[in-house]
Amino acid sequence: MRIILILATVFFLNGCFATSGGMRSFKSTPSGATVTIDGYGSCETPCSVKLDGHRKVTVAKAGYKAQRFGVKPGGASVNVILELAAPAGVIDAETLPDL
Repeated sequence: MRIILILATVFFLNGCFATSGGMRSFKSTPSGATVTIDGYGSCETPCSVKLDGHRKVTVAKAGYKAQRFGVKPGGASVNVILELAAPAGVIDAETLPDL
């Protein structure tokens, strides 16, 4: 029974921690963005996904412009710098309405 448990654990973790064979890592600035991969589902950055071929990817986070691009299995980590959807500026408290 112990050997079956060990083999099952190794099999499960192999897909999560493998560094080759189609793995792609995704990071974003800021972190916590949702990575949606066509045909695979989604994960939250930072994350790693094992791909079997070229896939379309969308990286999005509330308040930021979504980015769409294609990725292939393997290779370097994908680092995405998200741009604010609206420019941040100084807000004059005097002009805000009373709530």
